[in-house]
Amino acid sequence: MNFRFLKSLRLIPLWIACIIIHQSARSQTDKSSASSSTYNIIQYGAKSDGKTINTTSIQNAINECHKNGGGELIIPTGNFVTGTLRLYSNMNIYFQSGAVLTGSEDDKDYLYQKDFGFTGPGAGVKTGIFVAHDEQNISITGFGIINGNGIHFMYMDSLQQGHDFDAKYTRQKEDYMNPKYGRDDGPIMWKGSYEERPGVMAIFSSCKHITLSNIKFQESPNWTIAFLNSEDVKITCISIQNNMNIPNSDGIDFYDSKNITISDCFINAGDEAIAIVSSSHITASNCILHSRSCGIRVGYNVFNNNNSGDLLFNNISIFDSNRGIGIFQRQKGDMKDMTFSNIHISTRLHSGQWWGHGEPIHISAVPGLGSKECGSISNIRFSNITANSGSSGIVIFASEKNLIKDIYFDNIDLSIKQSSLEKGYAGNIDLRPVNNVALGIFSHSVPALFSQSVDNMEINHLNVHWGNGLPAYFNHAVECDDFGTVIIDDVHEQLAPDGKAGKDATIYLNKGLSADTKNITSTDKRKKLIVRE
Repeated sequence: MNFRFLKSLRLIPLWIACIIIHQSARSQTDKSSASSSTYNIIQYGAKSDGKTINTTSIQNAINECHKNGGGELIIPTGNFVTGTLRLYSNMNIYFQSGAVLTGSEDDKDYLYQKDFGFTGPGAGVKTGIFVAHDEQNISITGFGIINGNGIHFMYMDSLQQGHDFDAKYTRQKEDYMNPKYGRDDGPIMWKGSYEERPGVMAIFSSCKHITLSNIKFQESPNWTIAFLNSEDVKITCISIQNNMNIPNSDGIDFYDSKNITISDCFINAGDEAIAIVSSSHITASNCILHSRSCGIRVGYNVFNNNNSGDLLFNNISIFDSNRGIGIFQRQKGDMKDMTFSNIHISTRLHSGQWWGHGEPIHISAVPGLGSKECGSISNIRFSNITANSGSSGIVIFASEKNLIKDIYFDNIDLSIKQSSLEKGYAGNIDLRPVNNVALGIFSHSVPALFSQSVDNMEINHLNVHWGNGLPAYFNHAVECDDFGTVIIDDVHEQLAPDGKAGKDATIYLNKGLSADTKNITSTDKRKKLIVRE
């Protein structure tokens, strides 16, 4: 990689940098293809009237390209409606300016994952617009749009109801999540069968050397882009604009994949913006993320017990999300060696059935659905994090000792403010999905940073700012329960003018083995700074 070239991109506007990267990717794809031939879908009978179903015409063009050893498929200016399209090795799908591929409104135009020799990715059993299995050297580039037509497959005025928690364990009891407190954030319901709705808009299964550049994805009815058992993936300068109320409309998902770079992307997703499960060697940088769930999610491991690790996230902005960064261990397998640096996080409570309660950072290891045990989370580093949270703090929770260890925080600035949804949602910890329903959502005080059964945690340079109007259960700047070893250096707590939140000790240490604390300060000179029990 030409690092001098990448460094020079910092000196020019982002949109120009994306154009340069796009042209470079297109050139590399051309060189790797066995043929330099181009195939314009118009020449194969495709019509750009926004009505005709062009699946057969476009697939014929793809098949001809594949038959001749590869090349470039041209999507010209216009609106082309299509169902599932199968991609093959050594081809670049190039969108001219003004080109749009729109997903068919007929769910019968989308094929089944099993028809291509795999199952797994997505919230159902079908594919979406693009699918590639066991292929290599594929790129999707240009300046066009892929529209999944997601709104058509949803009841836009509905409200999804869930059964993955018991309200009796919440602070609000039966009044928890009552729509009277708000229902504008969804999630909404899908039409027809959950399994049979259109699948992931672009699936790459068991593929190598994949490039996505500059393309805009919008209105996905399901996950937007998924990589399963794939490697050597480069995603640059793409945007994802999904309807925020559509559940499962993830941005980019990785399962059992490795050697991936993501940069300069803008993602609006009704579920996770970037999700990583049992994958490794991933770098994401210079991205803006917006989610109804996590901006960045690692884990849940719903398909297997494989490991995840060697992840680097740098220079990321996460805004208006239900969670900022989430790391979830729910089955066997280990998660380790992750770095999150130079990240700005803005979270808030959202109405409805979404997982999460506004935590800027959430780390948990609890047996998930169908599991009696789970693997560990270790060596996770957070540095230079600025977080503004609506009604929740950082949560680190293990169901037993030795599951979470070696957690490092350095230079964290955390502000917690009141939420308009406080009466219906706040004052709870959300660990869904879990086997023990009592741990699904349960009432708990809200420290700015709370840890349960964590070993070897270091907190250096933490600033906590409490907002006005917060209830008294917003108590400690740092609370560590049932811990192994903790080192805390330089924590400063600023109480709000009304003085309601943060009235208890700044640092509360309960049932721990070893604690080293110093340089603890508060704007309230009368309160206890450190309490050990």
